[in-house]
Amino acid sequence: MGYIFDDWKKILDTYQECVEKELEEIHQQKAEVQQIKADIFNRLDSGLYYHSNERIVISAPEIVIGNVDKSGDLSGGMGRVVIKGSDIKLEGVGESGSITSRAPSIRQVAVNPGTDGMENVVCDTSEIVSQACNIVMHSSDSKDVFSQKAESAGRGGIWIHADQDLNIEAALTNDKRKETIEAQVSILTEQATNLKNQLKACKDDVDTVFKQMNALLTIEDEKNGAKDYALHVNMVDLDELHQQMDETLPSLYQSTMMFIRTVSQLAEVNRKKKALEEEKKALKSTDDFKQKTTGAQMNISAEKIIMATNDGDGNIHTNDEAGIVINTPRMNMNMTDENGKLVEKGGLGITAQNVTISTLNPSDDNMELTATGSVNIQSKDISFEAMDLKRSDVSIQEKQLTDDGIISMTAKTIEVSTANPQNVERDKDGKLTKGDFVGTGDVIIKSKTVTLESLDYEVADGNLKTKALTKDSKLSVRTEKTDILSADAEGKATGSFSVNAKAVSVKSMDVDKEKLTDSALAAGSTMTLVSEKMYVGSKSKDIKSKKIQAQTEELGLFADKTLEAQQGEAKAVLQLADGNAALSGSKTQVYGDTTINAKTEVKGELKAPKLSGDSIEAKSAFKSPNISDGMAAGGGGGGGSLSAKLKTEDAPKE
Repeated sequence: MGYIFDDWKKILDTYQECVEKELEEIHQQKAEVQQIKADIFNRLDSGLYYHSNERIVISAPEIVIGNVDKSGDLSGGMGRVVIKGSDIKLEGVGESGSITSRAPSIRQVAVNPGTDGMENVVCDTSEIVSQACNIVMHSSDSKDVFSQKAESAGRGGIWIHADQDLNIEAALTNDKRKETIEAQVSILTEQATNLKNQLKACKDDVDTVFKQMNALLTIEDEKNGAKDYALHVNMVDLDELHQQMDETLPSLYQSTMMFIRTVSQLAEVNRKKKALEEEKKALKSTDDFKQKTTGAQMNISAEKIIMATNDGDGNIHTNDEAGIVINTPRMNMNMTDENGKLVEKGGLGITAQNVTISTLNPSDDNMELTATGSVNIQSKDISFEAMDLKRSDVSIQEKQLTDDGIISMTAKTIEVSTANPQNVERDKDGKLTKGDFVGTGDVIIKSKTVTLESLDYEVADGNLKTKALTKDSKLSVRTEKTDILSADAEGKATGSFSVNAKAVSVKSMDVDKEKLTDSALAAGSTMTLVSEKMYVGSKSKDIKSKKIQAQTEELGLFADKTLEAQQGEAKAVLQLADGNAALSGSKTQVYGDTTINAKTEVKGELKAPKLSGDSIEAKSAFKSPNISDGMAAGGGGGGGSLSAKLKTEDAPKE
């Protein structure tokens, strides 16, 4: 019978050789090895084995399976129960039927364990399905006893609770998976080395035991072949020989089982290692993985979704660690229906003491934050308010402007536009290629005080103070019509309008369309300055212009009552009043030919190098060195002085 161990040895050697082969061939060799294990158990003739090619039914009101005594308690505190089959069912029958699993550690792994339970093969059918009307999952940090009972979720509900961390993740890893695979491969490589060394020792043990059994079987064959006269003696020897075989069988079993188990472990280690290395090869590069979609996604659907930073007692936590953080490159919140249209009366409300929307990008050292990107708000009606509100029976209404409320806009360029785009086209990069933008609508600013500044500031004593006008600063207003009006609700002009600058220019001129510099007087242009009183050239006696120049093709000065020009304080006066013209000064000089078309009266001496006239009449005397008639009289008392009608006034204070 020694040949049987030779066959076993060949089968075990073949099984050892397939540790690095495909799973299908390993399964074929396991089937061969399984027969060896069955033969050994049959020869041991120990334990109980029940088998039926039909079915076995164990029936009782209560069934206890395990390493237990007659009371049903576990013996020795240890025991192992293994249930194997290709179709295993646990059924708790009836409306009150139940299945309870209790253990310090309960694990469910959807893998194929193989016929010997040594494998962990992930199949395409790998799945864990739980279906019920009420599902509860409760994770507790209790010790010794669970202090909280897992609450029911109610029919059609799922209740998931964690005292500490609850992580729900739908994410495919790449770099971490690569690191994990490399770590596992390293561990498996070390395990394979240890198993190979262990397998060598197991092989030596198997060979030794097989030699012992072969030797005993050879002796048995010799004894069985002896002549009849030695039969009695041989029977005694055979009994002793069989006893030696029985004593060797446990060693045979242990060494063979250890060898088979080690080969199975090594085969599984090699299979895992190979599978992991293939998975590592399939991983993408870091850049490729980041740039392309992984297809992972998470869907949360409900009629109403509530998220709150509450503790288990329902208290809202406001400590610094409490909060909801969402980290994603893109985020959309849509209040739309299944057709993508806005839901009527749909809304998005954000209520908080502080709200920050930021496109600041931190530097590598996180010491600088650079503004980038854009914030777009598109709507028919957009309001920014710093307003206190009040509730009424029907709505929330305005109460008053918030004390110290402020809306601040700071940017290198701020553009407010009501230009209406028409026939606009853009390329794939969003660059404008066609279209018109036509100004329409209104920009309205309502305030008690409106200030436009181009000023530089500095911080002094913790406050901002004016430092200087911003260099090359400029305020431009360009429109078809410009109206600046200070009139009350009745249309009466009130208030004031002041322009103050080192150089003030008011013009009606065409400009260069590119540079916007003066080109020529606007054809047909006019300028009107009208006021009940106008002050030109002076603000007070001490503040006055040094020079006023009026230059034009035509200049007309018109006064219904009085037109008067004075030099000094009435030292020289030109006066037009009551239909009369008067000229006064300490000396009056007229140059050029002069024609007087009316009577002329000179109240004083009249001197001339030559005097000619059609008729000269002297009432009292006429005297000449050559002609003398009568007694010459002295000159008259002169023409007197002209009284000024107007006096200078200070301009009204602003």
